Amino acid sequence: MRMQWKCVLTTWSLVISAVASSSFAVEVRVTIENLSGPTGIAFSPLIASAHNGSVDLFNSGVAASSGVQNVAELGGVGATLINEVHTMQATAIAAPLANPDSTYTPLFPGAKQSVVLSLDPVNNRYFSFLSMAVPCNDLFIGNDSPTARELFDASGNFDAQNFTLTGSAIWDAGTEVNGLSGALFVNGQDGNARIPENGVVHAADLATSYSYYVGQTTPAGYVFSGGPGATTAIASISFSVVPEPASLSLMGLAAVGFIGMKFRRQVRH
Repeated sequence: MRMQWKCVLTTWSLVISAVASSSFAVEVRVTIENLSGPTGIAFSPLIASAHNGSVDLFNSGVAASSGVQNVAELGGVGATLINEVHTMQATAIAAPLANPDSTYTPLFPGAKQSVVLSLDPVNNRYFSFLSMAVPCNDLFIGNDSPTARELFDASGNFDAQNFTLTGSAIWDAGTEVNGLSGALFVNGQDGNARIPENGVVHAADLATSYSYYVGQTTPAGYVFSGGPGATTAIASISFSVVPEPASLSLMGLAAVGFIGMKFRRQVRH
């Protein structure tokens, strides 16, 4: 009888270990939706990062890093910025959000993009983000405090809160002079052309920052009508835990059922 119990306990141990190892990382889906009007601003693929609080992407009043400049001026998927994230914390997670078909394009008004991040509740407790807000020369959205957005509490419980950004959340990287020339997301302009500003990151002047592009046609085909006001909702960012695969749950239930059947048979004999 001891051997039978030992077999049952060993099998239980294997099942528990399998479930525990599968749940060590928490799969979190990050989604952004562009809330701008149909002729308003768009965004480059948002770079999402999850870290332990040591990843400080930028600070108001300080010159932008190469990674921030790259995203704020050229958009794209932010490889330079992601490298900076990993330099600040090797175990940080960083990735761009993508369209439902897994492609990377500007996030047009009304559209959504997302990514699923496999996170450790300790090493990836906080959330930071960055995205170019076009049409512009070097405007972006992002959080300058690395611990402002929490994904997990101190005990490792998922407690991320969805939030909405308004026009007041738009920053100017201070790296390129604002104007029509060299602006990205404007037909007929070369986004690689630039006039260096050699300034610092600061809150965007919404009264003038987007005025250069009003009436210009965007690559999406619409004519830009103007930038948002300080209290105008421009984007929402939300979080959700992705359920564990059904196959894993079924495997666990099957194993438990097998144990129960085998044990009942052994008791009868």
